[in-house]
Amino acid sequence: MAVSSHAKRQQPLTGRALWLSFAAATTGTFMVNVDSSVVNVALPVMQHQFVLPIGTLQWVVTAYLLTITGVLPVMGQIADRLGRREVFIVGTATFIAGSLLCALSPNFQWLVTARVFQGLGGAIIMANVMAIIALIFAPDQRGKALGLIGSVVAAGTLAGPPLGGVLTAAFGWQSIFWINIPFGLWGLWGSYRYLPRFPRDESLRRQKFDWPGALAFAFTTSLLQFGLANLHNWYGLLFMVLAAVALGLFIMVESRGDHPLVPLGLFKVKPFSMNMIAGIFYWILMMFPAFLLPFFLRDELHLSVGVIGVSLFPQALTMIIVSPWGGTLADKYGVLLPARLGLAIFAVVNLGLALIPGHAPLWWVWALLAGQGIAAGLFSSPNSAAILNSVQKRDTGLASSLMATERNLGRAIGVGLATETLSLIWVLIGIGPSPSHTNPHYSTWFLLGFHGVFWVAIIFSFLAFVTTVNPDTSPHPRMPGRGGSR
Repeated sequence: MAVSSHAKRQQPLTGRALWLSFAAATTGTFMVNVDSSVVNVALPVMQHQFVLPIGTLQWVVTAYLLTITGVLPVMGQIADRLGRREVFIVGTATFIAGSLLCALSPNFQWLVTARVFQGLGGAIIMANVMAIIALIFAPDQRGKALGLIGSVVAAGTLAGPPLGGVLTAAFGWQSIFWINIPFGLWGLWGSYRYLPRFPRDESLRRQKFDWPGALAFAFTTSLLQFGLANLHNWYGLLFMVLAAVALGLFIMVESRGDHPLVPLGLFKVKPFSMNMIAGIFYWILMMFPAFLLPFFLRDELHLSVGVIGVSLFPQALTMIIVSPWGGTLADKYGVLLPARLGLAIFAVVNLGLALIPGHAPLWWVWALLAGQGIAAGLFSSPNSAAILNSVQKRDTGLASSLMATERNLGRAIGVGLATETLSLIWVLIGIGPSPSHTNPHYSTWFLLGFHGVFWVAIIFSFLAFVTTVNPDTSPHPRMPGRGGSR
């Protein structure tokens, strides 16, 4: 969560020690974000090796993202209680161990379990890196440092697909996990060697930890994901009902607690909650093509995995170029113009994907990916600004941590919705929810489902458009029940 008042007693670092500490802490952040997208390119290869339908394969991605989402809100406060440096080191070690287990996976069940373990380490890293950087930098340097973290996050997320394609083509899908080991060991050693010991928040340690809220949140996100993944079955609807019940329980617990895990008063600020919802829709839109295009490029265009990875790079390149312009336009004209323009471009791109023929030339795919990068670049910065500008300055740390949770939740929901939309379309045309990819008609069936997913994506573009609103800069009351680090 946010940096607590005891952080003021931490002496900022300087010189070489400062930047070595920064490099050690952000190595983990880079790895975590690479692993949120690097697996997508390798999924078609895994499908052939494990002989599994897309609906089952999606758990390689979803298990990782869902674990991060469910655990992330807890880890910042645990670090405040037990020691931020120590918890961060444990998280880095856990991520390395999870990566090793993934690389050694003998079967699919092992791989998914290892991804859960990897996600646990990733959640610990993500929950603490922002606070660590804020603690080691002087106040007048923190803005620049936090901006650099944003660049590391973007670089990791965008480098994943091309890196995954090259490594999988050259060394097999296991290599996308082996590559984490040397980087992780540097991050582990560097964190132990260069990060200072941060003071613990003694006032927070005396407070009762909100375990009911933490468990209710984890149950809510898990039940939601299992429901989305099984909507074509009756028990999928049951999971959705149970998710709604768990959400109601979470809201009740957090509303009544003296020191809630997530102070819900912030969501009473309409511009904050509306733009958070728009952000979830945005991440759903990002994950639809990120998850499904590797299968399209293999099954319809018959490209090798190495070419698939490189072919996804236009989206990364255009997003890097356009993102600063999105922020500049938001500063000059307000958030609505660039954000809604980006969402309109999303709708056009999704229409192009909904109509793309199976024999489309590769440049068509590149053009659509470049368009998505432009759309994302125009929307992302203004959306973040709208969320942060809707809250008091003292609540920006909490808002930032909620945005990290929103990002991973949106990604997980996006993968689940994409695969379930495929299954529902296949059920409707009478071939069942999981047709074999070895069937000679599979390419035709996949294209029908692929088109259907992106017609649904157009709806999400519209929903994000109407939930994007101007930030409210009027004063808001301080959030009740805030603990020391909140």
